[in-house]
Amino acid sequence: MITHCHVAGPGALGGLFAFRLKAAGFPVSLIGRNAEKYEQQLTLQTLEGEQTSTFCVEGQHTEGLISLLWVATKSYAVLEAVTSLRHRFTPKTVIITLGNGMGYHSALAKLFPGQLIAGSTTAGCSSPSASTRKLAGQGETRLGWWDRVDAPPEWFNQLQQAPWCSKWETNIENALLEKLAINSVINPMTALMNISNGALHQGSHKAMLDSAIGEVAALLHWSGHSAIAENLPTSVFKVISDTAKNSSSMRIDRQRLSKTEHEEILGYLLENLATTSNKEKPATPLLCSWLSALRQPYPIR
Repeated sequence: MITHCHVAGPGALGGLFAFRLKAAGFPVSLIGRNAEKYEQQLTLQTLEGEQTSTFCVEGQHTEGLISLLWVATKSYAVLEAVTSLRHRFTPKTVIITLGNGMGYHSALAKLFPGQLIAGSTTAGCSSPSASTRKLAGQGETRLGWWDRVDAPPEWFNQLQQAPWCSKWETNIENALLEKLAINSVINPMTALMNISNGALHQGSHKAMLDSAIGEVAALLHWSGHSAIAENLPTSVFKVISDTAKNSSSMRIDRQRLSKTEHEEILGYLLENLATTSNKEKPATPLLCSWLSALRQPYPIR
C-alpha cells in the first residue's frame, strides 16, 4: 500500500517537497494554517534552470487521519504545527521534520516517542509567487530516526530512488549538527551584512568569514565533534560556491522584517551544545555579537 504524505507548511520548502514526493509516486496533500486557502487544488510550478514542471496537489486541513507528516515550517513553528494536528494522528503516524536548526526535536520526541524522523536538507528553494517554487539547488536530503535505533520504514525504499535523497542516517543528530554549524556561519553573516552567499568570501568580508569559521570550529572541538570541526572550512566554502547567487533564508526574513531562526541556529550552537569536556568553553566574541544583533527588534519604519 502506497503511503499518503501530508506536507505541513506549503511555503517554498514545503511546495518543493510536495512536488518531489508526488514525482516519486506518493499521494500528497498540503496543510496550511488557513483552511480556506487550501480547500481547492493548488498548482505549483518548479523551475530548475530552463526546465519547468507543473503539478497539482490536494489541499487538506481538517479531514482524515495522517500516516506520514512532513513538516516544512520555520523551525520556531514546528512544535505548534505538529501539536495542532495531533488529533489526526494514530500510534503509527510518522513525523518528519525538515526545518533548520536544533532544539525542537527533543521536545517533539517527548510528545511523540518513537514517531519522529529528523531530516537535514541542503535543497535551496524560493517562492517568487504564491504558485511558483524556484529550485535554487538540488542539494541532498538525509533522514533518520531521532530516538530509535531501527531500520527505515518500508516507504523509504521508494523514496531512495529519487536523486535528491541520500542514504538513511543511523546518527541523524550528527548530520543535523553538520548543517547547524554551516548555517551558523553563513546565515547570520549574510543577514546582518545584507549580502548574497557568494559575497561572503570576497573583499573585506573574507577575514570575518574566516573568524566565524574558526569560532564555530572551536565550539565543535570543545563539544566533542572534532570530525565536523575539521571538515567545516571545506563544507562552508562548498555551500558558498554551490549557492553563490542565492540569499540565505535568514537574510530574506530580515529583508521582510519577519521573525528569523537565529535562536534555533546560532542560539542553539552558542547556548545549548552539550559537552563532556572539562576544558573552558572557547570564547566566541564574533558569534556572540551576531546573536545579540539578531535578537534586537527591528527599527520602526
